[in-house]
Amino acid sequence: MFWDVIGTCLSPVAAAAALRLSCPLIIGSTGGCFNEKTSTGNLAYECFMLTGAFFGAYGSYLTGSPLMGSLLAIVSGLVLAAIYGVLVYHLNCNAIIVSVAYNSAAWALTTLLLVVVWNTRGQFNDPSIVSYSNLEWAFLKPFPALDMIFNYNILMVYFAFAFTFIGYIVMYKTPFGLRLRGVGINPDAAQAAGINVRKYRWICLIIMGASMGLAGSYMPLCGMSLFSENMTRGRGFLCLTSTLVGKGHPIRTMFVALLFGYANAMTLVLSTYGIPTQIIGMLPYVMVLIVLLSVGIKNYKGGADISGDTL
Repeated sequence: MFWDVIGTCLSPVAAAAALRLSCPLIIGSTGGCFNEKTSTGNLAYECFMLTGAFFGAYGSYLTGSPLMGSLLAIVSGLVLAAIYGVLVYHLNCNAIIVSVAYNSAAWALTTLLLVVVWNTRGQFNDPSIVSYSNLEWAFLKPFPALDMIFNYNILMVYFAFAFTFIGYIVMYKTPFGLRLRGVGINPDAAQAAGINVRKYRWICLIIMGASMGLAGSYMPLCGMSLFSENMTRGRGFLCLTSTLVGKGHPIRTMFVALLFGYANAMTLVLSTYGIPTQIIGMLPYVMVLIVLLSVGIKNYKGGADISGDTL
């Protein structure tokens, strides 16, 4: 049985599941890299993603278009980002307290909206919530393993990786990226150099909010066509962890998100072997602890922090 489990974990089926489950983590954490680089202090990733999941489902339900659902989810992220920015940047509220309040309120808010909009609790499943269609690449048909991994994915899966590389180019190959990194490293020096620190923090907060809203919309629109209470189930915190472990570097963060996506995929793959579901459900969060421990040991041995400013 042991070798059967190992073979299943390394199979194209597991790789395909990891690719799909990593998509929202990659999109959300890439946007979070901008948030991290400017040190906005925003930890409310779970709130942005869960709210985006609801409005993604609701937008698709109203219009019959998954694209409109994703756009509405992005708008919800922008609204939450705007409220956060006003509270923290203009009213000088504590960023950590605001983030905790956001995360605590998200489940209650989406549950209330579930009752108000669809008059149900727990879960709403309806064909009117139209999901994205799968894409098929004919040139992969002669290669069964690649066909299984890369075919039958929605456009957003491929967009996630493109978004990561766009984020890297913007952050490390443009004057805008240089300035925003400067804001994060030393805001006082950046201000003295004539950079509007608040402006750059606002821009990065908006990018983060839009990205997390889009990431949340992936869940109801990836083929499930439903919304359930607490649908994200901690994936927003996985995005936050990916961003922190990757030190705000989009490429490194993408690989960490892929690792967490693979751990999520194992919860589906290993459930067929009679392993207790409680143990399987712990896998993504055990993986978080393993990654944090590995990074901590590496930094301790190296004796210096990793800036993440080089690829």
